[in-house]
Amino acid sequence: MQGLIIHNPHLEFLRPVFESWVECIDRFNQIHGESEAPYWHGAQANAGLLAAAAWQAERVALQQYQGKKQRDEGDREGRCDLCIADAEQSLHLLTAQRWPKIARLDLATALQETAALARLSVYPSQFKAGALFVSPWKAGQHASPEELQDMVDDLSKHTACAIAWYFPYAYRKLHNEAGQYHPGVAVLIKQA
Repeated sequence: MQGLIIHNPHLEFLRPVFESWVECIDRFNQIHGESEAPYWHGAQANAGLLAAAAWQAERVALQQYQGKKQRDEGDREGRCDLCIADAEQSLHLLTAQRWPKIARLDLATALQETAALARLSVYPSQFKAGALFVSPWKAGQHASPEELQDMVDDLSKHTACAIAWYFPYAYRKLHNEAGQYHPGVAVLIKQA
């Protein structure tokens, strides 16, 4: 189960990036087998995967770069997690990650906090957003197709500018060493 909702037309240039993102996740799992998923490893790993997808989709990407952020006291050194660009526009992202239980996808506060931090990452004139990666989990047994659909329904209710998800049926039984089942990943992007 995969999908993409783009509410902000300025983010349409990311559509091929999200399509490649799914391919990158699959390629990772083909090489590492069904014992590990790239989306378990936190925001930086997921930003790296999204950067790889951007290059694959004929965009450019730059991770963990220094920039200037503007404050009331003047310019200061800042850090941005990921910039994705094409010939016409660019998006500067500050990333975060959450691992909520499958039945508790209340991500509104985390998404708002991520977008607020992104506001400070680069100059006000630059297009910036928070990117919240979400790797839901369930203890005890794998997620059913109904639970996956409920997650997608919950994700689509968030007030994000773009939401992409990938909950592949083949990975729904993928679990970590603690016995937590992680059926996939989503990313919610909210403009700062």
